[in-house]
Amino acid sequence: MKLKLKIKNYKSSRFAIKIHNGFTVVELLIYMALLTIFLLVLLDVFTTTLNFKLQSEATSALNQDSRSILGNLNYNIYNSGTATIVSSSKLSLDSGTKVYELSGGNLLLNSVKLNSLDTKVDSITFTKIGQTIQITFTLESLITTSGGPRTQTMNTTLGLRY
Repeated sequence: MKLKLKIKNYKSSRFAIKIHNGFTVVELLIYMALLTIFLLVLLDVFTTTLNFKLQSEATSALNQDSRSILGNLNYNIYNSGTATIVSSSKLSLDSGTKVYELSGGNLLLNSVKLNSLDTKVDSITFTKIGQTIQITFTLESLITTSGGPRTQTMNTTLGLRY
């Protein structure tokens, strides 16, 4: 003997399960809030990375220009026969064949700009002490960072070759 179980299909509104293919307003608000929080965190990470990149570029530009200017000064002063300080910001080597001067935020060697477009030379001072020349200059980065402009001051003494 087999038992047959019969399941009755209740179509009464009291027991009916309704399936909806959509979102409720509360679910939509929760999803929007989660998406907004995710985008705000992503924006914060992006701006922090951008600020770090700009600060790194500013520091790199200052370091490159200071090394380049010091190398140029070292080479030309060492290989020159004479040095004359025309003013505190103007140096003449080999009777005027090579002239360093500060003009409009740029360090010029015979009218050729030595610093890059990302920096400006705030000040330079040449002081002759015997057969040496003491040089002090300050570079400022033109790359805009959140912490303000970066500056770097260099000080060196270079000797003339006999």
